[in-house]
Amino acid sequence: MKNIMNIVTKSYYKFILYSWLKSFSRNYKISFDRNKPKCFVFLAADYGNLGDVAITYAQEVLLKEKYPEYQIVDIPISQTLQSLYYIKRYVGCRDIITITGGGNMSDMYFDIELLRLLIVDTFSNNRVEVFPQSLIMSDNEESKVLQTKMRKIYTAHKNLTIFVREKVSYIQMKKLLPSVNIILTPDVVMTYSPQLPEQVRHCVTLCLREDKEKCESDILHRLPFILSEKYDVVKYDTHIGCNRLSVQQRNDELQKIWMQFSRSQWVITDRLHGMIFAFITCTPAIVVSNNNHKIAGCYEWIKDCGYIHFIKDIDDNKLIRLITSKPSVSKFKNLNTKLRTKMLSEL
Repeated sequence: MKNIMNIVTKSYYKFILYSWLKSFSRNYKISFDRNKPKCFVFLAADYGNLGDVAITYAQEVLLKEKYPEYQIVDIPISQTLQSLYYIKRYVGCRDIITITGGGNMSDMYFDIELLRLLIVDTFSNNRVEVFPQSLIMSDNEESKVLQTKMRKIYTAHKNLTIFVREKVSYIQMKKLLPSVNIILTPDVVMTYSPQLPEQVRHCVTLCLREDKEKCESDILHRLPFILSEKYDVVKYDTHIGCNRLSVQQRNDELQKIWMQFSRSQWVITDRLHGMIFAFITCTPAIVVSNNNHKIAGCYEWIKDCGYIHFIKDIDDNKLIRLITSKPSVSKFKNLNTKLRTKMLSEL
């Protein structure tokens, strides 16, 4: 236990020292509009997980709408440490610190959680908002030590709001941080509606994980063969495997995957943002549960839309029966507006 505690503490203070030293780099500059207050978006996804990229994108769209008088400043996660104390020197009392949402408030993504803690700790006098997250913690000693650190830093901040995107995380977060303002809201991407040209839907898109969160199911391996007899099958994962994407590259990649979904008769996915991308592009989808509560919990927000089907157990007959059905997408706009209104009202 003592060794684990030392690892967490040393890692955290290494981040602090590194960021402090990097803040004196003459190569790092951010263009600030001196006439406007700033709203910072920390941990902006500049890596190839398009679910996280979409979270950053939708978050910034929402913030621009909510705070039109503010300059929205995108801080890529790869620049967190070198930017932190540079920004600290210029931040004003009106400036807002936001941190991107996602599913990385977890010991599974230990380094990202330490970065989030460092941001909250650094801007102790500013309003800080953590956009909708899922809390996923293992039942081991490393996780307990990390939770102790989280409790200490988050509880100490007097103007902190943490949004969570499903009920399991909400209950766990309220237990972990009883004095912190915790609010249940949808994943921010659910509030966005991309403007796409009309497409002829002609294929089935498989959007399936290949990482540590993937669903272990024999039928998912057989899907391409089952479907290829009757349908054109396209594989398109939400993870494109690259890093340090520019803002323009991020936007381009989002448009590509949303276009692919919009030309699909069906999407079959075990990815949370595979489900959400299907929702915002009005694409019928069959969603298979993965190895945690993220998908099932977030599905509750959109379960009544009529064209997203969440199933825990899939078989060949059920799959073919669903794909040959014709779900309605008529409820999309009302539900999308409702989720958007809820998120804006809580900010």
